[in-house]
Amino acid sequence: MPIETITKAGRRRYRWTFERVIEGSRVRKAKLLPAGISAKQADELGRKWDAETYALHTGVVKEIVTIGDCVLAHLTDKRASWKDGLKRVQILEKWAPEYAEQDANDLHAWSIRFVGYMRAKVDHRGMAKRPLSDAAIRNVLAYLRAAIKYAHKIGRIEVDQTARMVIPAVNNERHHYPQRKEMLEIARACQHREVRAAIRIAFYSGMRRGEILRAKVSRQGYSLDDTKNGRPRIIPIHPRIAVLARRVRFTLTVKQFEEAWKRARAEAGYPHTKFHDLRHGAASEMINAGIDLFTVGGVLGHKSVVSTKRYSHLVTERLAAAVGKIGQKRKEPENPV
Repeated sequence: MPIETITKAGRRRYRWTFERVIEGSRVRKAKLLPAGISAKQADELGRKWDAETYALHTGVVKEIVTIGDCVLAHLTDKRASWKDGLKRVQILEKWAPEYAEQDANDLHAWSIRFVGYMRAKVDHRGMAKRPLSDAAIRNVLAYLRAAIKYAHKIGRIEVDQTARMVIPAVNNERHHYPQRKEMLEIARACQHREVRAAIRIAFYSGMRRGEILRAKVSRQGYSLDDTKNGRPRIIPIHPRIAVLARRVRFTLTVKQFEEAWKRARAEAGYPHTKFHDLRHGAASEMINAGIDLFTVGGVLGHKSVVSTKRYSHLVTERLAAAVGKIGQKRKEPENPV
């Protein structure tokens, strides 16, 4: 029989093995069966895999490319270029038993089951597990979708079926736009010189925290060779932060930054304001000054206008205020004496 019993991590598991000579070539394969299945189920699955393997190597059926195959190719070719490489690998390894053997061309029903399992409070054995939020689920599926798309790009699979994946919608947009007063109060409460400077720079440039910490100062402005959207960009230096641009060089760690920021916002009375909100504040200031969304998106480094549309309601509010002035009686200037 192709099924054998082994012990893995102190638990009994079943392993399928296949070793035959087919048309003059020796074929060897082995797979660890899912945990919790019975001996009868293991035998049935083993016979099924036997038939599929034999059919594949005799040309009766085409090879099935699994999501696991796509992930392996993606990791092998692209992992070195990922900024979140370690985190991504850990997440993919954690959920590998749920996707490794899944056909990459049959994603709709599988994605529904997978989302349901990630939301569940118990695992396949009935043991309690921590359910994932929809935001975390979306993150896992985004990694898998990227791997499948890459497999299609390199010709490993013929059709990209990722559009059939059911991915939870998450609306995690914040709509807090700090004004200059709030920014200054937090900056004055900040005891760390570099973070205090970064607070002002964020408000007057719209840069992200990571961009501020690594930006180079040039005659044209803040220079960024590597940005979130993959394109270099230049951010002009506002006159109010020109001195900071010349004098402050950032040497602190992200952890030190976060600690100083959290202390400052709490002391200033804004415990829920995030550093990233200062970027939204910059966008709000530009829009309220009459700058169009396309230009605002260029300053913020948005690759697509879709990202800038989150600020469209601010434009609507400004236009509404303008329309409200129609028909209002203007105050006549006083006659000079």
